[in-house]
Amino acid sequence: MHGVKTQYKGVKGWLLLLCICLTILDPFSAFMTLIAVTNAAKPHFDQYPALFRLVLIGGICSTFLIVFSIYAGLSLWRVVPNAVTTVKRYFISAFLYSLFSMFLPVIVGVSEKTFPEFSQGASVNNVIVIVYLSIWYLYLMRSKRVKATYGAENLGS
Repeated sequence: MHGVKTQYKGVKGWLLLLCICLTILDPFSAFMTLIAVTNAAKPHFDQYPALFRLVLIGGICSTFLIVFSIYAGLSLWRVVPNAVTTVKRYFISAFLYSLFSMFLPVIVGVSEKTFPEFSQGASVNNVIVIVYLSIWYLYLMRSKRVKATYGAENLGS
């Protein structure tokens, strides 16, 4: 049994991929999406003030999640205490934001009739993000490598 723990210990394989996703790929993707959405919506801000509110609130939340993702990924990569808990909290925060952002256009007053292509794309993207986060969360909970590297006691919180 001790050999199995040693065999799986360390930031390698899928765990390394998760660290790379959290620290580099996901933040970069979110940042580029934020820039693209802002640039696409900017010409319409004067005509649709609610669209400005939508982009502003979404931008603030996305920036928070970008920073949180990098912090969580570095914690996991560096094998710091409570790293798994930090990553779980990030996943939950990103999951809740994805749910919240489905209703954000209605909350700020952007109608689906005004920007139907935007609302359809956003809904599909949110579902993809929720599935992506759920898969990584399940990996974090069930991985032998995560248990061996961070200890089984870190997975329950």
